[in-house]
Amino acid sequence: MMRSLTGLFLVVLLAGSELVNAQQVYQVGVASESLEPGEESFSVPLSGYAAPWAGRFAFTWLPKGLRGSNSAISRSIPKAGKGSVQTAVVDKVTYKLDSKGNISGGKSKPSIPALPGITSFVVKSNYMYAAAGSDTLYRLHLANPERGWMRAAYSNGQIPRVVPKQIFVSQGKLYALTESDSVFEAAVIHGKEPEQLFARALALKSEQSLVLLMCLDLCGFDGSFINGIKKDIAKKHRLPEEAILINASHTHFAPGTQKWLTWAPHNRYPDEAYMNKVVRPAMLKAADRALASSAPSYVKVGRGITAIGRNRSNGELATPYDNAVDVLTAERTDGSEKTVMVLSGCHPVAGTTGVKHFTVSSNYPGFMRNALEEAGKIKTTALFMQGCAGDINPVDEPEITGAKLAADALKVIDSNMKPLSGPISFHMDSVLAETRPWSKDKLVEFREANRRLGAQMEPERNVAWADLMLSHLEQNTMPKSMPVYIQTINIGEWKLIGLSREVVTEYGLAIKKLWPDKLVSVAGYCNDVSSYLPVERHIKTRVYEGEGSCFWYGLPSLFPLDILDRVVNRISTKNY
Repeated sequence: MMRSLTGLFLVVLLAGSELVNAQQVYQVGVASESLEPGEESFSVPLSGYAAPWAGRFAFTWLPKGLRGSNSAISRSIPKAGKGSVQTAVVDKVTYKLDSKGNISGGKSKPSIPALPGITSFVVKSNYMYAAAGSDTLYRLHLANPERGWMRAAYSNGQIPRVVPKQIFVSQGKLYALTESDSVFEAAVIHGKEPEQLFARALALKSEQSLVLLMCLDLCGFDGSFINGIKKDIAKKHRLPEEAILINASHTHFAPGTQKWLTWAPHNRYPDEAYMNKVVRPAMLKAADRALASSAPSYVKVGRGITAIGRNRSNGELATPYDNAVDVLTAERTDGSEKTVMVLSGCHPVAGTTGVKHFTVSSNYPGFMRNALEEAGKIKTTALFMQGCAGDINPVDEPEITGAKLAADALKVIDSNMKPLSGPISFHMDSVLAETRPWSKDKLVEFREANRRLGAQMEPERNVAWADLMLSHLEQNTMPKSMPVYIQTINIGEWKLIGLSREVVTEYGLAIKKLWPDKLVSVAGYCNDVSSYLPVERHIKTRVYEGEGSCFWYGLPSLFPLDILDRVVNRISTKNY
């Protein structure tokens, strides 16, 4: 009898061991690349906030003593050419500034526009920077001089007031020389170490399929740019574009990376040098390294709750807040490394006092990542994926919000994780919302009414919007629809749905209800951040998410009242 019981015990023990070891092993790789702006540009406008209308530049002047105190810097101060106030040779092209303030040279057509009061200029990365006798630094895009001179920096009350007599470049850095012979060095204002900007990629592979999730510390991006990135990754790695999901954290403290054609001129186009020398290479390299570093891993998913945000819209109504915090972990089977991805919906917008408003920062997602990595018992890489944050603002400053979210994620990791097993699949779909453009007469009347209001932020925005719409009418380029892109990633029992645009709370709540017995995560800000995606209450009450933001994003019209039903019904019908 004892032998029989012993044998039975061994059978049960071995069976239990097989069940433990039956958890599926995925191939998982992760990589991180910096998105911090460097010396590729002398000044970059920050994104997210249109105010102050004069510009948010992560720029300051650092005092470097008097002219003669540094011989290397002194030797870099350019001398005037014959008959010129200043000459500069850049990439074998000679530019000349004459005594009348005219700049000639290069291949710009039309010619470089005049800048009243100009005293000095330099050229960097296809941009010309100029001083004009005030504390404002100007910039001109040489490939598109018709856009005109734009503000690149000014004394905003947070940085030293410097009036350059001359600007020059030494060892790749921009310097200003004042009338008192004081020298100042231009510098980007960076946040603390946890606030650094990153592109982080997570590759997950089953026996049959591979997906790549990429999380960026950027405010947003145009779909055309993301499509180009996806094509490059897909071609190199033979990976379907539909298997690549790219999410923006929506930090309001990163350089602008998309077109905002109704904003102040300095915000309308992303910095070409930052996009081509930092963002694009970082994204491609992160994808390469994540795919190359794949190793056998156990993948788990779980959900907890958090209280980092509040619904900011329709204050007089009962508005929803999705308190879910979703966590995905991937731990190598040898126990050497761990990856943690956290998804929650909340705008990274707090921290705007003083110089912080002009500082490059990943905001609370960076503090959250740092806390999770420091808490890891083994080497840990943390990622943040933005959820349906369109109408959700934080209740605390970034450091506190990041710490709270990290603590909530750790609770999930410690007590509420479910192992994933099963195939990986992916799908792309879209819903096309028709536009209802204004008539030409209405646009002209609207433009004139706002023009009469003078130099104010919203009237100037409205004039720019009307000009954009009139241009569409004249050129027959008015968009017929506003697409909402829907991407679905299935990993075993976990479903991730990524929506384009700034998605508000109700979308996440409604989509999750379609699969009540399944863990479904919903991310906004995926693949294309070209407007808000509101619901009926925003549109009917004409609050910012439903109306005002449409002018900022340059939409032809508001979304239809039933846009939520259209998106949810499409997802329900397709059941990807």
